[in-house]
Amino acid sequence: MSGRKQHFIPQSLLRGFGVKRGKSTYVVAYTHDHGIFTSATDGIAAEHHFYSELAVEGDETLDDRITKHESPLAMLLARLRALNDGDCVDPQEAAAFVTHLVVRNDHFRKAVSSASGRMVDQLSAQLEDGTSASALIGLAGDHPQGLFAEQLKVAFDTYQPQINMLGMDRATFERWAFDAAKADFDTMHNQSIRPLSKAVAAMVDILSETAANAQRKVLIDDLAPATRLEAYAELTWHVIYPRLPLILPDCVAIGLASNGDCLPLMIIDREHLSTVIMPIAYDRLLVGMGDGSVQIPDGLNSIMAGCSWDFFVARHRTQDLEELRGSLRSLIEPHIDGIVDGVVADGLAIPKT
Repeated sequence: MSGRKQHFIPQSLLRGFGVKRGKSTYVVAYTHDHGIFTSATDGIAAEHHFYSELAVEGDETLDDRITKHESPLAMLLARLRALNDGDCVDPQEAAAFVTHLVVRNDHFRKAVSSASGRMVDQLSAQLEDGTSASALIGLAGDHPQGLFAEQLKVAFDTYQPQINMLGMDRATFERWAFDAAKADFDTMHNQSIRPLSKAVAAMVDILSETAANAQRKVLIDDLAPATRLEAYAELTWHVIYPRLPLILPDCVAIGLASNGDCLPLMIIDREHLSTVIMPIAYDRLLVGMGDGSVQIPDGLNSIMAGCSWDFFVARHRTQDLEELRGSLRSLIEPHIDGIVDGVVADGLAIPKT
C-alpha cells in the first residue's frame, strides 16, 4: 500500500543486499553526509511524498501506480536471482526491469540539482565580475554579440520608423547603442548586481523542483519509458556471479561507454553505451552487453561507489567498504562539473569575427 514514505529504490531490491533479522532485513548504509549506519530496508532509499501527495479519495496517484508495479517487479527479480551463473535473460524483461529502476530513483534528481547549483554559483560569480558580466551580455567585443545583439535587432525592428526619423539606419543604431551601453556599463552593473544575484540564486530551488516534476511526468506517461527500454532491449543480457560481494549504488545501475567511461546508466548517452551492469543481489549481477561478450571492469565496487551520489548499501560493515565510502561521487561529480563549466565557458566566449 502506498503512503507518505515512498521508496525510490524498492525494498525487494534492497533486501538482496541485507541480512534478515526476524521479520526485517537490515542493510549497512555508507553515506556521503550522514556517516555509516545500519537500517532496515523500510528506512532507507525513501522520502516523504517523493512521487506524489496522498491520494484524494477515488484518485490514483503516481505512487499508487508504482506500488502496484512493485509486485510483478519483485516476482521478476526473484526469477532473475534464481538463475545460474551465465544464464541468458529475456532482453525485453531485462530492459523493462532496468529502465524502470533507473528512471524512478533519486540519483538523477540529485545530479541535476547539483548541476543547477554549480551553474548558479558560476553565473553569480561571473555576474559579480564586470568583465565576465559584460561578456555574458554581449558587450565584451568590438561589436554587439549574443544577447545584446539579439535585443538590438528586436528594438530596431520594433521602433524602426522612430529610429529612421533620427537619421539612423540599422548599422548606425546598433553602433550608437553598443557604444552607449559600453560607456555606461560599469554604472549599470554596480546598480543592478545585487538584485540580479539574488534572482539568480533563487533559480536553484526552481530548477531542482523542475527536475523533480520532469521525472514525475516521465513516470506518469510510462513507468518504463519506451525510447530507453528499446535501446536496452537491443543488448544481450545475462546473470553473472561475481567473485566478490557487491554493493548496491544509489544510481542502481552503471553504464560503460564505448570510450571507456563508467558512469551512472542514466548519464550515459545511449548511442555510445556498450555495457549495462546492475547488481541485483550481493552475489548476482544483471549484465547487458552490446557485442555479446561479458565486460566486467576491475574494481567494480569502487566504480559503483564513485557513481553513487548520496550512498551505497551493503550486507556488512567492513574496513574495505568504510574506505570505499571516500569514493562517493568521485566519478559522477567531476563529470557533471565538467559539463557545467563547459557550458559557462562557452557562454563567456567571445565569438570570432
